[in-house]
Amino acid sequence: MVALSSFVILLSSLAVTVAAEADKQSASYQLQPGQFPPDGSAHDVAGELIQMDHVNRTGQLRPDRRDDQRTDDYDRALLFTMLPYGTLRYHGAPAELRDIPIGTHLHGQFYFEAKTGKPVKGGFGMAFLLEDYFSFQQRQQRIWRLDAVNLDKGNITVTGLSLVDNKPDAKPTVFKVNAATRVWKDRGFGALTNLTVGQTILLNITVATLKGPGRCTDIWLDDESRQLASAHQTEVHRAYEKAHGLPAWIDTVDHEKSLATVTLFGGFDPALTNDFKLKSRVAALVAEDSLRSYDQSNDRMHCEVLEIRNVPIVPGSSGLQLVIKPENLLEGFRPRRILRLLAASWPLDDLPWEEMLWPADNRVK
Repeated sequence: MVALSSFVILLSSLAVTVAAEADKQSASYQLQPGQFPPDGSAHDVAGELIQMDHVNRTGQLRPDRRDDQRTDDYDRALLFTMLPYGTLRYHGAPAELRDIPIGTHLHGQFYFEAKTGKPVKGGFGMAFLLEDYFSFQQRQQRIWRLDAVNLDKGNITVTGLSLVDNKPDAKPTVFKVNAATRVWKDRGFGALTNLTVGQTILLNITVATLKGPGRCTDIWLDDESRQLASAHQTEVHRAYEKAHGLPAWIDTVDHEKSLATVTLFGGFDPALTNDFKLKSRVAALVAEDSLRSYDQSNDRMHCEVLEIRNVPIVPGSSGLQLVIKPENLLEGFRPRRILRLLAASWPLDDLPWEEMLWPADNRVK
């Protein structure tokens, strides 16, 4: 009877957990087609990047273990798809999935994606934001204070500090370090022996989901090294965007006047918009939700920029809207469809075959 009673209690507990999770999912904000989500509506998930398809902007995270999880659910991979207006940040700068090494611990913001079936199943698989620890701490206006260095045991003790009020965390955190940990000092490499109690540092970590707080892959000792890391990643980002185009979606199409109003997505380096000027020509590429386009050289459509507007900045939006006049309205020029826009001064080169939609080599025979 005792065993049966324990089993009933266990089933009741599981039912409550499942019901609570269902309530949480049903109460979560549901993404609406053609609309940016409201501020604060995303679901926070942190974990380790364990797989990626950088071309299609999909991947897998191994989520951090949480107290509200069943132990059987520990370390189950979370499959995610980047939203068209979803962004990534690495080293405090805009990034693409390809820029982030496998194993990097990331902080993310996700939306619920319902799956059809009986019963209906789904998960928080639509990624709005993914960022490394470096970027997360910067956005939160936080930094780590180095409290102790124990290289013999391979660990460091740090306390998180708010840069707003210098308030420390209630408890310190112990991270692992080893010979593979990269230390960045001034404009070059440092060494673990350069770690000094009292320093304020930023870091990136790995194996956080399996081994507690995690192991440091990189440690930045000073402002100069951090600024250099961000500046380099910014240039990587700029080069990618100039080759592929800034993503946007079409708000409205005026067929009589052959005009399209488009809103550029957020998350890119704002300096790139300096190349978009009134009366200039831009190349528009029809793209899918993955932001993949077709043959850039043959499928682009030149457009004249007639208006540049500032609209309210909301999550996912840059706050920049363009009214463009294409030479011809292509089939893909429809409201809610995605475009990539290249300024006239940017190169319009062929993309690698694997980055194009439906390349001949990948067609089903």
